[in-house]
Amino acid sequence: MKGITFIIILSVVWSIVSGIIEKRKAAAKKEAASLGTNSGSNQPSTVPVSVKVQSLRRRQKQPTFEQPTPPVIQQKSTGDLIAPLHKDTCPLPPSKLSRGRQRPAKQIAAMLANRRNFRTAIVLAEVLGKPVSQR
Repeated sequence: MKGITFIIILSVVWSIVSGIIEKRKAAAKKEAASLGTNSGSNQPSTVPVSVKVQSLRRRQKQPTFEQPTPPVIQQKSTGDLIAPLHKDTCPLPPSKLSRGRQRPAKQIAAMLANRRNFRTAIVLAEVLGKPVSQR
């Protein structure tokens, strides 16, 4: 199965690359025709080096852009509390800021006390756990 996928990806990439090559050939052919090369004979009417020099002279310099320095952002002091994002109609209770760390067992017990969080935990255990065939 991996071999077939590899071949398909390789063929898609090759088709894109060949399309780009064909476009570049067509553009070079069109440019050569506009510069006055004779399409009937293989000898160009001008020397290829001079054509390249002329095209480089006609090319305008690209403008250089300087990146502006990002403004310095002053951080607010930790004494200012952030406004809660929960609205009155939100079914979830707002999270409380705790100063001390709780043990992991107490954190899990507090999280599973809510029915919605309990359902979410069951779904995550099914999705992230081993498949039934490997249990």
